[in-house]
Amino acid sequence: MGRINKLFFVLVTLSLLILAVQPVGAQTTKGSISGVVVDQTGAAVPQATVTVTSRATGDKASVTTSDQGGFRFNLLTIGSYDLEITKQGFKKHKLTSVSVDPSVDHGLGTVKLELGEMSSTVEVTASAPLMETSQAQVTTSISGDRLVYFTGIGENQGLDNLALQVPGVIATRDANFSNSNGGGGFSVNGIRGRNNDQQIDGQNNNDNSVAGPGLFIGNVDFVQEYQLTTNNFGPEYGRNSGSVVNIVTRGGTNTWHGTVSGTYSNNNMTALTNEQIFWQGLKKVPKFNNEFTGGTIGGPIWKNHVFIFGGFDDNIISSTGVFQSSSRTPTPLGLGQLSACYPGSPSVASLRAQGPYGIGGGDPTAVISGAVNVTLAGPTGIANACTVQIAPVQRTLGNPIHIYDWIYKTDVTISQSDRFSGRYLYQKENFINGGNGATANASGYPLSVPSLSSSFLLDWSHTISSRMLNEMRVSFSRLNVDFGTNTLGNTIPGKGQLESALANIAINTTQGNSITGYGPATNLPQGRIVNTWQLQDNWN
Repeated sequence: MGRINKLFFVLVTLSLLILAVQPVGAQTTKGSISGVVVDQTGAAVPQATVTVTSRATGDKASVTTSDQGGFRFNLLTIGSYDLEITKQGFKKHKLTSVSVDPSVDHGLGTVKLELGEMSSTVEVTASAPLMETSQAQVTTSISGDRLVYFTGIGENQGLDNLALQVPGVIATRDANFSNSNGGGGFSVNGIRGRNNDQQIDGQNNNDNSVAGPGLFIGNVDFVQEYQLTTNNFGPEYGRNSGSVVNIVTRGGTNTWHGTVSGTYSNNNMTALTNEQIFWQGLKKVPKFNNEFTGGTIGGPIWKNHVFIFGGFDDNIISSTGVFQSSSRTPTPLGLGQLSACYPGSPSVASLRAQGPYGIGGGDPTAVISGAVNVTLAGPTGIANACTVQIAPVQRTLGNPIHIYDWIYKTDVTISQSDRFSGRYLYQKENFINGGNGATANASGYPLSVPSLSSSFLLDWSHTISSRMLNEMRVSFSRLNVDFGTNTLGNTIPGKGQLESALANIAINTTQGNSITGYGPATNLPQGRIVNTWQLQDNWN
């Protein structure tokens, strides 16, 4: 037994043992082509040779038809194929541009051969079937120009906007309850958005805490196909009851190709809102610049055998927000009144140091138009009461977003029997001062959400015989997200400094005027690290 076959036997044995212990819900990124070869009378043509050739990489595979004339090619890399059928006594039959999609069988139905010499060729351009007859699963695949030029996704706005074009899919709006990859999330067949299973190249991409994707792919130049399965799921699906989203990444081909893209927008053509004019008193629109640029390149290192693909993009949104609290806090005048009423009070000292005006960044300003005077009872009751001015506080903060994405992929065809593929994705994001709500931001406790995500995949396809193929896949993904830090001296520290976080201070009043508290929310800082391993074996 050869060295590769020995290794294959060991890996298959290990994978079967693991599958016997715990079921794995995953799909393959490979597809299939099937059909039945008949003559002009409709009789089956056995032992005909059927060959498929990838139009992108030149990869070939051959089978012979069964006694009933049937054939099937499994574990084909997605893309477009030419199919050729030869049999002594019949003209050569060629079908061009047969599409292959992940986990989908392209059923050609009956293919008729014409009597004649093999030197003659009958060439037909394949077309998508009007109705899927070889499987019950309902799947929509979007690729090519439909993917690249679809309005609303080319600016890194999220590929899930594509899902809204599929029958049975609607926007969840405020009922999503999960992360979303654009469009605010979607619901399939009336089931809420968090029940959609997220995959990249057929491997898990779910955020196990809040649902939705863990790593977000928004650059269409990284993607070969966006696929949505909405009904009659195959047995490999079982994690979720809504839909299965599978984003298939792009790879290299026999032709060097690449992209350079970019979009830019800013606030210069934006008007002030009524709230900004009359309530916040703004004279110009806050700064907002959105830049998205990227590039990819792919091609052959060794034609028909070794291909590479890589890409990078960044999305830099520079913006400024004016945040105003919905409740009131002692103004600078009010803080002076408190200090005069209660000299040496540790509570007043804490409010002066850690309250809205103790945190100087962003120029905290009292909204005097909303100011009122309240009487606060002293330590010994109404005899020590103090009249204090309170008002909403307003603060101007930069709340930019920084996103960086990398992709690298290598595909190797050693022979007709063995094919290998490796893919790596990396994403770095930071939503700066963007969370926690207007009151917390105005009070000096904005929240940043930095995160790192990565995904690694190895794939080995092996032809055991003319009737048996196997694909083994191992993947690892890691999500590391932090709900903490900001640009105001980290008044909310990162998850690694939980013990140094200030307590959340609430201030009560009996006069009907809500007074703004201070300090991080009781659930901050927080974070999570999610490591996911998957071992998958597809035996056909």
